[in-house]
Amino acid sequence: MGEPAPKQNEGSFGFFDRILSIFMGSDDPEREKRRLMKQLGKELQRQKYKFYKPRSSEALPGLARLFFDIYKVVGPAQSLLSGADESNALKTILIESHHTDEQTRLRGEFDEKTIRERAANTDAKKLTAHVKDAMVTYFSGFDSGVVKRINDTYSLVHILTRFVMFDYYFVLRKFDSSIQEGNFGYNPRFDSINAEYISDDLKDFLDIALTVEQDAEWDSVFDVLQSYKGVEVFDRSAWKKAVSTMAAVLRSGILVKIVQHIDAQPSWRPEVTVSRKHIVESHLSLLKTQVEATMQKLSRERRGKKVEQLTMAVFGTSIVQRTKYYTEAANMVFTKKMMAGFMHTDAVNYLKGFLVDFFKGEVRTTISDLFIVRGQWSDNILSQNLSDSYYAVMNVAQEVVDFDESLGEEGELGAKIKKASGRVVERDPATSKQLRQILAKVNESAMTMVRTTAANLITLAKIVKQIIDDVEKDRPELILNWSELQGYSEQDLKSQLVTIYKKTYYFVQLMQMHVTK
Repeated sequence: MGEPAPKQNEGSFGFFDRILSIFMGSDDPEREKRRLMKQLGKELQRQKYKFYKPRSSEALPGLARLFFDIYKVVGPAQSLLSGADESNALKTILIESHHTDEQTRLRGEFDEKTIRERAANTDAKKLTAHVKDAMVTYFSGFDSGVVKRINDTYSLVHILTRFVMFDYYFVLRKFDSSIQEGNFGYNPRFDSINAEYISDDLKDFLDIALTVEQDAEWDSVFDVLQSYKGVEVFDRSAWKKAVSTMAAVLRSGILVKIVQHIDAQPSWRPEVTVSRKHIVESHLSLLKTQVEATMQKLSRERRGKKVEQLTMAVFGTSIVQRTKYYTEAANMVFTKKMMAGFMHTDAVNYLKGFLVDFFKGEVRTTISDLFIVRGQWSDNILSQNLSDSYYAVMNVAQEVVDFDESLGEEGELGAKIKKASGRVVERDPATSKQLRQILAKVNESAMTMVRTTAANLITLAKIVKQIIDDVEKDRPELILNWSELQGYSEQDLKSQLVTIYKKTYYFVQLMQMHVTK
């Protein structure tokens, strides 16, 4: 809604002005400006809208009345629409209002509540595949036509919100200092004022108002806003009337001319920028991120539950704290220095607990004292494999204790770390190189112990399972002196082996979860 082009004969020179211009020339900028200002004054005097008096540069009550009439229509919506153009809820309502029935169904498939309900009875891989397929099909429903309609409607929401949130009250107070904000039934007494006081206000208003198209799909906008707020935001008929009146005013060009005359800048034009909004892509990207976060959260919860179950099976409690120095609490020092610190604290903690509490106790008494030392085997290779794996784990049992102790302040590694930490200067990466190298070696040692133990425990557990299977036969063939070994044990030997096998099996699973996390 720009101003109409001036008629060809408007503002023409008087007879003597034209004769004078022939002799004097017409390249004098100041003279040209005076001519244009005189022309502006005449055009403003001929306007049917009595908004401005050129001779005295006064803004008249009629201009205030225009703003007040608009204010009465849009003012009640200002509190309702505050922040609406940035509301994610509004964007979601707008986008979902364009759903097909199939999209509405699919959208429910990757809602967090639905995902959690399905997770209770669905394998993790199948659940992931199902959610992924639902999202792909859902996203494909947003073709270019649908996306354009959504974005166009949201662009109108943005334009409308800017128009509504213009500070009409601030402008009106300049004409009537008694007017009260939000009192739309007030009968104002507007006075004429020095137009310089509202020049900037008119510029701001024009920048916004010239983007409001009279024939735009405003009903679609109001439908979305009604869903968003739960109430009718505007009197639609009053809006159409106000926009029609404003459109006629804008077409006349009078507001632009008033600013030009006030500022004595005949060439001034409003800086109208129509911002085209694109919300669909960012909304779908956010939705994808939220669904992925839900799946990751669910995976962490499943993992946490599994870790708790395995810890209970191995240790009889879900709270295990055996390491003294290679701990998560110790990492606070490294976090302040922007370093990862000790990276395998849980694995080493469980490793030390299993080896010290169980392996050096019950496993040694049963496996070493009986089957390795006293056992008579029909398969010497199997016996040797059991011995090798057992002693390899026993070596780690002592190694992990020494490793943890060495990280104390008086220990070898602890002293090195303390010394290297003291050299670290904030925002100087070069000073932290030595500390990073030490920590890398410490973490490498930790992981080597975990992997070595797991590999040997797998071998040990397989052989223990073979012994259990052999014992269940009428005549054991693998262990030739089973009855003699049973005599050395105060408990049922088979039950002891089953306990060792199960705990070892669960412990290896626990280690695998921390190695592959």
